[in-house]
Amino acid sequence: MHNKHTRNAVRYYILIVAVLAFLFFSNDFGATDVQKTAIVMAVGIDRQEKEFIVTSQIAIPQSSKQGNASQTVQLVSRGSTIAEAFDEINAKTGWYPKLVFCKLIILGKKTTEENVFDALDYFLLNEYLSDDCLVAACDGFAKDLLNTTALIDPSSSVAMEKVLSAHAQRVGTVLPTTLREFSMGYFGDSKSGFLPVLKTQPQQEQIGGSGSSENDSSQSSQSSQSNQGSGQSSQSENPSPTDKPVFSAQETALFVAGKRVGTLTAEETFAYNAVKNELKLASYSVAQQEGVCTLSIKQNAAKLKLTVGKDGSANLKIDLSLTAGLTDYSQSLPLDEIKDGGDVPGGVFTAAQKKLSGEIQTLFEKTKNLGCDLFHLRELLVKYEKRALRQYENTLLENTTVTVAVQFLGIR
Repeated sequence: MHNKHTRNAVRYYILIVAVLAFLFFSNDFGATDVQKTAIVMAVGIDRQEKEFIVTSQIAIPQSSKQGNASQTVQLVSRGSTIAEAFDEINAKTGWYPKLVFCKLIILGKKTTEENVFDALDYFLLNEYLSDDCLVAACDGFAKDLLNTTALIDPSSSVAMEKVLSAHAQRVGTVLPTTLREFSMGYFGDSKSGFLPVLKTQPQQEQIGGSGSSENDSSQSSQSSQSNQGSGQSSQSENPSPTDKPVFSAQETALFVAGKRVGTLTAEETFAYNAVKNELKLASYSVAQQEGVCTLSIKQNAAKLKLTVGKDGSANLKIDLSLTAGLTDYSQSLPLDEIKDGGDVPGGVFTAAQKKLSGEIQTLFEKTKNLGCDLFHLRELLVKYEKRALRQYENTLLENTTVTVAVQFLGIR
């Protein structure tokens, strides 16, 4: 009996292998010829009146004779809808755009002045685009950013993705946002969200008066403008390293109902990161009379609690604790004070607590005045004061005050 089962099992395995071999050698499973496919790495969306202008950064396949160096081109198309603009790529070039490898969507200034989901709903409906795709805003044209030849990587989109990495969030400098996270804020009860603001800046800082760095900035701008246009390669002119800019995203754009309503500074971006996200090895500098001290934040923990009064007023209490050690000091310190990173000069923690507490309060007041529920007060109302939801949900943000308690702890 056992031998019979063994023989049957072998026959089943042979049959399965035969079927798979037949499928493998007789079908390409719908694969598309790479020479006919536009592999879209990033998309920039600008608006002109009622039209969308879509800039697609496309990876160009390289043959083995050409080596392994990556090459990209920017194709500009337009249409009344995003889908119509992408269809124009196929009509112009014969390439069929594939979004499965798209990792970044950039929204131009004109696009953010209206409901950005007029454009983003296409990407939500597209079953091939991952909802983990990064989304960012800019203060100018998205097309110009994608046409920039950056210092960090030949592909501008790859260079921007590095700036928007998870590491940048852990050190508190950037608030990267995915399509899924931004959509949850838009369609959620708060109808609020945020996007990092991508910018270019010269890679060489100016020293002293007018010097070479000013010329570098001017040349960088000219290089960016010369690369604009449909179908032009981002590597066409090969500018010198000093001409190439770098990207930054320390400022954060605030959105309400899909429209941009304001901007957080770099300091406010860090403050929000400290309250809402996990920090690891984040630097925080505090100025004192003796000099500037830079702390390294090892970890942080925040608790938010909302209480509602009978008169309709509410208070958001933020308790934030941070564990930090000494990284650097602008003045020379005695040996006994620098032998251990856990030895922080007296008064530094007190000054850091006062500074960060003020930045969090400023952040809350700014978002409140803009009508942006960045701290998700309605969700906190459901969690702590559910019985008051119907009575206060429409006036909650404008009637809420904030109480902030920040505590810095030593690592020893």
